[in-house]
Parts: sequence; C-alpha cells; structure tokens
Amino acid sequence: MDPPKKPPASPPSTWKDEGLEFEITDFGEARRVLDDESISQFHEETVVSQAQWKRLRRAPLPTDRAVSGHAIDWLLSLPPNLRPEKLSSQFPRIANALAGVWPEPDECQAALDKLLDDGRTGRSGFSREVHAELIALRDWMIASGG
Repeated sequence: MDPPKKPPASPPSTWKDEGLEFEITDFGEARRVLDDESISQFHEETVVSQAQWKRLRRAPLPTDRAVSGHAIDWLLSLPPNLRPEKLSSQFPRIANALAGVWPEPDECQAALDKLLDDGRTGRSGFSREVHAELIALRDWMIASGG
C-alpha cells in the first residue's frame, strides 16, 4: 500500500500583518464629534451657497400661493376619495403643476416620481398625508392606464 500523499507545501507568504491602528475613545466623545463635525459637511448650505440656490430656482409667482382655476377643475375631475386636499392646501404650486401635466401621462408620471423620490440631500420630504396622496395619485394613474 502506498503511503498517503502529503499536500504540497505552500510557498512562504511575503504579506506581513501589521495590524490595524486604533485610537481608544469613549462612545460619548465619538457621538459628539459625529454630531458636531461630520454631519455639517454634508448640508447643502455648505456645498451650495444660498445665492446659487436662488439662481437655480425659478422666481416665485403670485399664483404659487393659491390653487389655480385649472387646478380646481382638475381636482373636481378626480374621484372624491382621490383628491389631494392636503397637497393642494399646503403646496398649491405643486397642485397647479400636477394639474398642468395631468393630461400627459408620461410627464405626469415623471413629475409624481420626482416628487416621491427627490434625491436631494437636506430635504425632510412631505408629510405622511401628502406623501400618501401622491402615491394614491400615481397608483391610480398607473391602474387607469394613464
């Protein structure tokens, strides 16, 4: 019977484990540093100046503060349980914009998607009620084939 074969010896490793460098600190100190320093570097005010934001946004219009007649017609054309009442009272400019793109399904879908997932940092988003109204509008539009 043949003697069992030994696996070939592996070549010596040239990699040297030098370990990781750690600094001992307490949790409270780490939290303070994160709260005071790290988060502030990601606020949009520190990345983009207020003047830059003003330049990027369109100038506010007087009609931004009230729901337009066109938007009222749009709201009345929706089923009563689907009418975005919180959205139109809190954000009339957005209701006016949605009413303008509602007849164009692709544009409207894109607008609703952008409202639901803005992607900009430093934004708290809509309230739960407004968010639910936007989702209901999007779902209804998809279900109705629009």
